[in-house]
Amino acid sequence: MNNSQVACYYPDEPRIHLRVIISDGHVNQIDLPLNTLNISRQHFCPEDFLWFYLIEPQSILFTYYDFRNEEPSLNEFYDETGVILSYSGEILSKFPIGRGYPLNETITISLLPQGGFMRAYLWPNNTISWTTFSSPVNGIVTKLAEGIFYVPRSQEVFVQYYPFLLLDGGYGCAIVTNSSLPQLIPANATRNEIFSTDEVAWTVYAILLRGCTKELNELSILYQTSKSWDNVSIGPCRVALDGSGYGCFITPSLNGSPPFIYSIRFISEGAVISFQKLRAPTETNYTMFDFYNVFAGGYIVIGKIGQQRIGDLYNTSGSKINTVKISQRKVHINIFPCNNSIWYAGFFSNDPKTWELISIPLQKLLKFDEKYSNPNILSTYPAINQVIPLRTTLISINYNSKVSLGTGNITIYQSIGEKLFLRQQTSSPSIQYMSNGSTKVSIDVFRSTFNRPGQSYSVVVDTNFVQRFQNNEPLFGIGPTIWHFKTENKKGKLPSDDASGLLRLSANGTIAFKKAYSHRGFSILQDFSDQIADIIPISRSRIKFRDAYQPDPHTNPSKILLRVYLIGKSEPDIPNVIEDIRNLLANKDYNQLSRENYTSWLDNTYPFVITDDIWARYKIAILLAGAIFLTVLFSYIYAIRRNKDAKNFVIINITLIAQDFIFDILFVLQNGKDFKELFIPSVLTLIMPIFFNTCFALFIMFSENSKEDKFNDWLRKYPQVAAFFTILSCVDIEVLTILSSRLGGLNIFAAVFSTGAESMIFWASFLNFLIEDVPQFIIRVFYWKKNITYTILPNIALISSGISLLTTFLGKIYQATIRYGRKVNQGSGFLEKSTTITNEIEPEQEDITENENFLKKVPLNQKV
Repeated sequence: MNNSQVACYYPDEPRIHLRVIISDGHVNQIDLPLNTLNISRQHFCPEDFLWFYLIEPQSILFTYYDFRNEEPSLNEFYDETGVILSYSGEILSKFPIGRGYPLNETITISLLPQGGFMRAYLWPNNTISWTTFSSPVNGIVTKLAEGIFYVPRSQEVFVQYYPFLLLDGGYGCAIVTNSSLPQLIPANATRNEIFSTDEVAWTVYAILLRGCTKELNELSILYQTSKSWDNVSIGPCRVALDGSGYGCFITPSLNGSPPFIYSIRFISEGAVISFQKLRAPTETNYTMFDFYNVFAGGYIVIGKIGQQRIGDLYNTSGSKINTVKISQRKVHINIFPCNNSIWYAGFFSNDPKTWELISIPLQKLLKFDEKYSNPNILSTYPAINQVIPLRTTLISINYNSKVSLGTGNITIYQSIGEKLFLRQQTSSPSIQYMSNGSTKVSIDVFRSTFNRPGQSYSVVVDTNFVQRFQNNEPLFGIGPTIWHFKTENKKGKLPSDDASGLLRLSANGTIAFKKAYSHRGFSILQDFSDQIADIIPISRSRIKFRDAYQPDPHTNPSKILLRVYLIGKSEPDIPNVIEDIRNLLANKDYNQLSRENYTSWLDNTYPFVITDDIWARYKIAILLAGAIFLTVLFSYIYAIRRNKDAKNFVIINITLIAQDFIFDILFVLQNGKDFKELFIPSVLTLIMPIFFNTCFALFIMFSENSKEDKFNDWLRKYPQVAAFFTILSCVDIEVLTILSSRLGGLNIFAAVFSTGAESMIFWASFLNFLIEDVPQFIIRVFYWKKNITYTILPNIALISSGISLLTTFLGKIYQATIRYGRKVNQGSGFLEKSTTITNEIEPEQEDITENENFLKKVPLNQKV
């Protein structure tokens, strides 16, 4: 919006007419009826009490005093209200601005987009109050800060103040004071004598409210004199566009006429860099109207001699360059910054309905590239509209004078449709490759920034990203839509297969995620993945989250892990996507990840961990397991060859028991604490069976040893073997069965258990199945459902537990069936010899032995 017009009158339905002229020439017509504003006539009429200001984003600030349905008076105290209007005329909000007498205040809009505004007010008690407000956010304005300017000496009185803007978005104020004890000094006194005397009549101060630091500088003295002027007026004051500082004009008057006009140039630190006397109006009949800082260096003073409007062009040191004749008629005058020209508009023809606009080019005092709309920039890399290689890692700016680093940022955006996505933001203090006093600034770029072929990018440079090296004054930046370029449209590698990995949330992100997940469930993960896809950027269909999460057991406080699936088979390929995610995470504070509500939860200290290559990580363990398997297999074959009637399968059975026990221990040690709710059950299902099996094994062995039979004879021969396998049976009571298996025809495995001992082993094994195998399998299943890390050990432990559960269950059914059948046959008086590979279906060795001994004692001719 470039201009607005207000009409105020008293018809039947009073209203305000606004005509908003947009930069493209389009005009918005806004009519605000009185009842829409909900104020009376006195609130906004006459026109002198209406104020309209342009404020970003695309809003209008309208202020008025509440005259309480009375005729307005300059001597009354009123409340001032602000109204935010949209360009369509919609009232977005109302808010209080302050109190005071009408016409004693000024509103100053920040030079930065969406920088807000400041209200300054001169009070009768010799103070100036100031209040800063934000730009509208969804139509709402917020008060940011407030304070008071005091005169430094009690004998001084505020006469006038003039607010002005700072390049960094802050505000300045030039203040004129008058001392109550003026004394004349000699007319031939030097300027230094004037400035050093303590008995001064007039003083001009400057005070700055910095936009970058939000700090209020101390008052700086710009001008002092002991001359008894009638009045000293200040203004206008404006900031130089080339970083040379600020300029104010001082006009003292004596006997009602201004004898001279002084131009004072100063910098933010308060130092005066030039004090220049301009034309003497008494000699040339000269009248000054205004002045403007010129885009291409220097400033132009607008005035007139007689009826001739002229513009005097000066350089920054105050030397006059030339004079531009404008017009002899009353015209509106302003500056076109971009093409460095002065323009004026007025009625030059006889048609009162036609006005003309005339532009006059001004001499360029600085060398710069006009395409950047910045009088300090010579060139950049990449240049505007240049095509650059993919994953370019350096951009640079060349200035026309020496610079030092400031406090602003340089921001890189990617244009996707009508949206801008932040790719990287670098603060000035973090730049490593520039020494103060250089004219070139180089900025490192992440490899993930320019990562897509044929895409459009733009760079925005903040004002005060760099400062002029001479005076530390901030320099203009580069606005949006100016410095833009593309990446080359080059195809990447061939599409690759799918992949998956882990992302971790920060401690605060974990808290926020749990709260959001409890309310929204899986939909929060869908939005999460969409944000990541847009930031990388890739198609949203190519990145998905698993609907589960898991705490990282290695963090305190606990942080959440999330499983991410990346879909391949299209551009960009998966390795590049993985690299981009890792690069974005490592530099999260400087890209869009930190700006979005969900991706800001990510932990940038945890890289995107891809699921491990199982063979690469567990190669040694896999080879060792294979060797053990082959050893067991060959041992089983060898045992069969030695004695095929023995229970040789016990080798495999004991091996399965051993490996299941090993995986149980490893699971508890490595993964038991992954989920706190599963840790105690995992420990109990490991310890309780050991205690149970140990007790039963000791009881069986001591019971069998107390009998005078073949087991006792065997035990005397092989006590160490019995002790060793008794210890091993704490893992599973069925380990004892190897002692009676006759494995490989070896005598050490030829122990003879009683029927009662075998029965006890069977039932103890069955109870062990209930308290160990079943609970452990349930725990493994729950872990598998909750786990997202896909480590190999829990999965093998689940398979091992499942195999153990299934074989034990089926084995117990078969054993129970055979035992039941044997009892039925024994109850019918039949004795049946039977040989099987299982321990329970083997004939009772003790009974056979007793029968054989009995038959030996009976004579051959005697009937049994």
